[in-house]
Amino acid sequence: MAIIGRNEEIRELERCEKSKKSELICVYGRRRVGKTYLVEQTFANYFAFRATGVESGNTRTQLKSFHQRLIEAGDKTRHVPRNWFEAFSRLEKVLEWEDIRQSIHGKKIIFFDEFPWFATARSDFLEAFGEFWNRCGTAHGNYLFIICGSATSWIIKNVLEDAGSLYDRVTSQIFLRPFSLKETELFMEDRRFGWSRRQIAECQMVFGGLPYFFELLNPNESLTWNIDVLIFQPHALLRHESKKLLEATLKKSPAYNAIMECLSCHYYGMLKSECFEKLDISQGTFSRAVDDLVKCGYVHESVDRYTKGHPLRLQLIDPFLLFHYHFLSNDMTETKRFGDFRSDAGNYANWRGHAFEILCMYHIDHIKKALGISGVRTNEYSWISEKREAQIDLVIERDDGIINICEEKYTDMAFAINAEYEGKLLKKMDVYRAETKTKMALKLIMICTEGIAGTANTEHVTRVLTLDDLFN
Repeated sequence: MAIIGRNEEIRELERCEKSKKSELICVYGRRRVGKTYLVEQTFANYFAFRATGVESGNTRTQLKSFHQRLIEAGDKTRHVPRNWFEAFSRLEKVLEWEDIRQSIHGKKIIFFDEFPWFATARSDFLEAFGEFWNRCGTAHGNYLFIICGSATSWIIKNVLEDAGSLYDRVTSQIFLRPFSLKETELFMEDRRFGWSRRQIAECQMVFGGLPYFFELLNPNESLTWNIDVLIFQPHALLRHESKKLLEATLKKSPAYNAIMECLSCHYYGMLKSECFEKLDISQGTFSRAVDDLVKCGYVHESVDRYTKGHPLRLQLIDPFLLFHYHFLSNDMTETKRFGDFRSDAGNYANWRGHAFEILCMYHIDHIKKALGISGVRTNEYSWISEKREAQIDLVIERDDGIINICEEKYTDMAFAINAEYEGKLLKKMDVYRAETKTKMALKLIMICTEGIAGTANTEHVTRVLTLDDLFN
């Protein structure tokens, strides 16, 4: 099947393949986002050498697996490498053979998948890799080395921000994001789902735009049926996926789950200091864990510019994890089905409304484009007044002197605004101006799946965006 979307990422990989120098490319992103598939579909027929780290394997296991890959590439050495320096020395000899496979533009493409798994505790993998690249990357101008992995925080710390042998060595980095709504729509058109944009949006609000999850969906059944089979049945394939997701992207630590559970109870986010006070975690562990969660894209961190001391606010923004914490908490029984939760109108609407707000935050570039401000620098965040008098779904603070106050509503029909509700919207803006003391112009934006209706005078609404604007 043809790859869906990923046009910019493919162009960058192809640019590196055509370049006149050796390239070290880092492809990273969360578990199930399609990193390996992207590299395979772009260069599948041109790998000179390929190896994959062994999950939870020790150094000996990693070297044994690497030894097998060297043999498959033609290496005749019988014994397993004693260390990684020997392993890379043998790899270099393999790559020097005249008949080694090369790409169309003469590059020798080496692909290390699940790169962090190679670097086991107390091994010399990173040192050996750094020495190999610093020597061969400059000596040979035709290497295209791709490293890939799901342990996002590890890659950022040990590769992209490394101050040692790999400092400033990565020539291109690709952070692979989950599918946008448009990419999801293209995927489902290709697989002939026949779902409407509303169904696709709700699917994205559950599964978070991860292609692997979409591949598991049965196009001949409803979204509700698929959710039950994949998540809610006692032995469902994705019932415990959230734990695997955190461990694969980060590392095994109870701190991550504790922070996420805390944030899941505060839809509009909470002060970073307040979150720390609620948890039995040391300051250092908490700070490192939050930093990792932000880098992985699970948590959004913003500066509260209008509160004394400019404190940081944290907000859970991952759809799949939000769904897990909302519906699959520890007190849920094995016999529950998604239909049972949908029958609880208040609980279901509560989740759906917030999941739509996260969807909007993820598609902030689409919202800015629809507003005609793509080129304007902005700061986006949810807002709650200190006295809890008002809360705003999305604030877009613009460098051109305007603040967009966005009200987001996921409804089955046009959202009705009567005089009473319009009064509430105006009060929100008044409370925001009073507490922030901003001098910037406030403009009200309604983001509603089916637009707005009602009897109120909506002259205070500057723009109305619909679900289609998030797709376009």
